[in-house]
Amino acid sequence: MDKIESAHEFLAYASTGFFTEPRGRWVFRGHSDTSWKLHPSAGRDKHISKNREKYEKSLFDIFKREAHGYLSSTPGNDWEWLALAQHHGLPTRLIDWSHSPLVALFFAVDSNNDSDAELLALHALTKTASRNVKEKSPFSISTPTKFYPNIVTTRIRAQEGIFVVSPDPEADLEQILCSDWELMKFKIPASKKATIKYELFRMGIHVSSLFPDIDGLAARLKWQHTVAPNGT
Repeated sequence: MDKIESAHEFLAYASTGFFTEPRGRWVFRGHSDTSWKLHPSAGRDKHISKNREKYEKSLFDIFKREAHGYLSSTPGNDWEWLALAQHHGLPTRLIDWSHSPLVALFFAVDSNNDSDAELLALHALTKTASRNVKEKSPFSISTPTKFYPNIVTTRIRAQEGIFVVSPDPEADLEQILCSDWELMKFKIPASKKATIKYELFRMGIHVSSLFPDIDGLAARLKWQHTVAPNGT
């Protein structure tokens, strides 16, 4: 299967293609535009720093220093600080993935309605950040590393989130995968986005289930009152 035209058909494929292995072996990500690359936000955003390394360090150091005033408890290490920064929109070297292919499918079809989308499935057997790895800096890793944060927000929980930490924010992750990692891509035609989004809604995958707050509720109600059962 290299094209997704129906959420139901894709779920049937996933049940035999992904769900036969332990949870976490396959993780998923959705791109609403096929032109997007697997660059973490710290590697793609514009900046005025002398170089990318100084840009990333400045962002992170200032965030850590000033965030204390907004937090009731603070992260215990730089790995957890990165997860917190990513959650609140700071550019980092983290790339968001989900254990759920349907969550990834939602993000693929939720926007850019005139562009073809893609769902990415990453088979990542090793290189999960162990206790020994976490004793080192996430800025000194040499290979991509899966990371389960201890700071679990409602959004991370709802989206079944996991991160991949990139050793080089400017590199396309696809080009620096670990030797035993595999990346699959599934194209989603723009013409099928609306129908798939409605199918996911009926399966319980929608903006207010993935963003379980009042903003998510408002966004879901706004969208829900513009579509019919066929997704149009």
